[in-house]
Parts: sequence; C-alpha cells; structure tokens
Amino acid sequence: MNRLFDTLQKRLLLTHMLVAFAVLLLASSILLALQAPLRSEALFRRMGEWLPPTVTLARSNFASLLLTRDSEAETRFFAYLRSQAAAQDTRILLVVAPEGAVMFDSEDRLQGQNWQPTDVSAFEPPRRMRRGMMDAFGEITRGVATLEGTEWIYVSTLLWPLQGGHLNLVMLKPAPTPVRAVMESITELPRGLLMGSLLTLVAAIFLLSRWTASAVTRSLAPLMAGTRALAEGNLNYRVDVSSVSLAEVHALADSFNQMADRVQQSQQAQRDFVANVSHDLKTPLTSILGYSQALLDGAASTPAAQQRAALIIHQEAQRLGHLVEEIIDLARLESGQLHLHLQSVDPNKIGEEILESFRPQAEAAQISLEWKPLASCPPIPADVARLRRALANLLDNAIKHTPPGERILLAVEYLEGPRQVQFSVRDKGPGIPELERERIWERFYRLDRARTAGGSGLGLAIVKEIVEAHGGTVGVENLGDGSRFWIRLPCSEKAPLSKGGKEQRT
Repeated sequence: MNRLFDTLQKRLLLTHMLVAFAVLLLASSILLALQAPLRSEALFRRMGEWLPPTVTLARSNFASLLLTRDSEAETRFFAYLRSQAAAQDTRILLVVAPEGAVMFDSEDRLQGQNWQPTDVSAFEPPRRMRRGMMDAFGEITRGVATLEGTEWIYVSTLLWPLQGGHLNLVMLKPAPTPVRAVMESITELPRGLLMGSLLTLVAAIFLLSRWTASAVTRSLAPLMAGTRALAEGNLNYRVDVSSVSLAEVHALADSFNQMADRVQQSQQAQRDFVANVSHDLKTPLTSILGYSQALLDGAASTPAAQQRAALIIHQEAQRLGHLVEEIIDLARLESGQLHLHLQSVDPNKIGEEILESFRPQAEAAQISLEWKPLASCPPIPADVARLRRALANLLDNAIKHTPPGERILLAVEYLEGPRQVQFSVRDKGPGIPELERERIWERFYRLDRARTAGGSGLGLAIVKEIVEAHGGTVGVENLGDGSRFWIRLPCSEKAPLSKGGKEQRT
C-alpha cells in the first residue's frame, strides 16, 4: 500500500478520484430525483466556461475604446463580440444595470430597448473555474429570459463599472427544454438527500486531505529542520534522504543538500578570495610604503637610489592598478553586468593579430611564437575586445611559464561535430598536475610556480568567464613536454567559410 501511493501525485490522484466518485453519487441522486432531462443544466455549464475568456478580451477591447474613444476602436469592439457570438453559437448583449438599457445586441434587434432578466440565481461555476477564476471575473449569474416570444437561458457577469451603475455582458442561448420546471425541481429536492450527500462529500474531502497533508508534513519536517539550521549558520547540516517517503520530497531533500554543498563551497571561496586579495595587495603596498619612506627619510640620497625607488614605486602602483582592474572585470563578468557586443569575427584574423602583438614580449623572453591558422575557417559570433582579452591572457600565461629557447604554438581548428572553432595555445612549460587542472580556472588560484612568475591568479578565471559568456568552453591538457590550453566557441549558423592565412614561425 505504501509503495503504491509513495508519491504526492498518486495520493492527490486518489483523493480526486474519491471526490469525483462522491460527486458522481450526488449527481446520480439528483438525476433520479429530477426524473427529467438535464440538457439545460449542461448548457449552463458550457456557457459558464465560455464566458470568462470572452469577457477577458472584451474588457481589454472596451478599455482601449474608453482610452481612444474613436470609431475604429468601437468597430473592433463590436466586431469581436459578434465573432464570439458566432463562434459559440450564442447571442451576446451588453446591458446597462440597473436601468436595463441594451447597449449592444449581436443580432442587432434590441439596441436602445430595456431588458430585465428574470429568475436570476447565483451561478455555481464548473470545478475547474473555482480556483482563482471567480475572483478575477466577479460573480456570474444565470437565469431564464423571454425575448421576442422565445425562452432563453443566459449567464451574465460584470464587464465594466460605470458611474451610478455597471455594464454587464450577457450570453444567451435558446432553451432546449422547459428550463423553469428543471430549476424549480432543484429547489424541491428532499433536504435530507441534499444534506446527507453534502456531509458525505465534506467528510471525505476532510479525511483524505488530512491524510495527504499529514504525509507531506512528516516528509517536510527534515527539510524544515535543515532550513532552520542553515539560517542559523550551520552549513554542515544535511537532510537524511532515506527518511523521506514521498518521491517528490525526496528529490527536494536531495536538491537541498546540493544547495547546502554549494553554499558551503561559496563561503569557503569567499574566505579564500579575501585571503588572496589581502596577500596580493599587501606585497606591493609594502614595497610602495618602504621606498616612499626611504625617499622621505633621505635614505635614498643619491640620484641613482632615488631613481630606483621611484621606479619600484611606479611598477608596484601599476601592478596594483592591473590587479584592481582584473578584479573589477571578473566581478562584472560573474555578475552578468558586462554586456557583450557580438559581431561576426574571423578566427584566423583575430588569432594572427593577437599573436603579432605578443612578439615583442616573446622576443624579450627569448621564446619563439608559431602560428597555425585553419585553411577554411567559419566566422564566430564574438565580442572582439573580450575575445582578444581571453587569448591575450592565455598567451601571457604561456610566455610566463615557458623557459627561454622554447616555442609556443597558437592554432585554430574546426570541430565539425559540435560546429565549434577551437583556439589552442601550446607551451613547453613544466605542465600542470592532474589534481590541479580544474582549480587553475578558479579566481586567485595559483600554482606555486605562478607565484614566482608574478601572476595575479585572475587571468585564467577571466578567460573562463569570457568564454562561457560566449556560450563556449575551456580546457587544458598535459602533452608530456608542456601544456595545451584551449577555448571552444560556437560558429555562426549561416556564415561562409573564410580563407586561412599562412603558417608563421619566428
């Protein structure tokens, strides 16, 4: 039994089935008591379902008419009412209450006349209309009316409030049976039958709802305890998912545990961030403070010493400015505040340009730069400035970790399966330990050798954020005699292939 109804959906289904069964018994009792056709009652129901969507658009059109007050809006409004009347095979009236003046008749016969409905009663809407819909449309009334010698049944609701009254939308249909007799028969049903059926229905709904609510509450208790613990700062609390019986709440508990893991990781990353920023700011500030103090105290008395102190202060200030700029850029990328200006970009062209800009730096480090373009390369949608920044960070990182006399290769490739263009930077450095390949993309994470190379620990994190903002991916692999960093970006869907450049070696 427990396994048969182990999900909230199944238990609600059982509840609705039993409620529907009780309603069916009640309807059967009414049918037996009436001993008459109930086609009119079914017609009332259908009209009650047609009325809300019709009124929704009618209110919108009427509001436009009130705002513009032009003949074109009035024509559209009346045309809409006529189309709805034709589509539903009904007759629609607009009646000003309480006077009863007919403002509109879809059959164009009652305009300007007065009409008052008879046998008005509150309309009990279909079950699927009860939840929220009645609040949106107000009370719906129904009744029987005689128009031009013909008996009609109708449903009516408020269309628009007016000064001193209101405008009602009335939907009518010819009565298929003697409706008055049916409506009178409903009031003559035995009170005992009605009260007994009503009490049975209420009791069934109460008991089944209580059973379902109790099961859900018991399953949610561990989650409630978890949220309280998390709010109090206990990030180590995890919900025991094995104690949860409902499948949906089981999935919710699992999601809660994943959320707690991420919150814990985020808080740890925040602590690491503060520690790393403090360290990276402290070092240049210490140098600036020391050398500026030497200048003030006269310790740097010779012109050469003063020049050297000023140079170091300038270099450390530049380092600070560069670090702050990278922190700001990374924060904007992570928060989504940095908007990309996408355009169709030739990968070969941007790769060759960025490589040329790094030749002076590579020559100073006695490193050879090689360029391997793609023969036929499709354009990619990219922000040129941001893509340049990503490639520049990869090349700068490669130059810093490649020993003199070695070479660095920048290559462009096309991955036909996923339709992506790949930029790869291969260096001849010492490689990256396997356990640290994922962490190097984290902000301020640096290998020990990166600290000696003078990196800020933000370059690769910025690369990752830029590439992911373009819908691409990043990665790194060891090749035995160095590492290969790559970024992959999606191609333009409808773009011709561009001709590749020439391979270059220096």
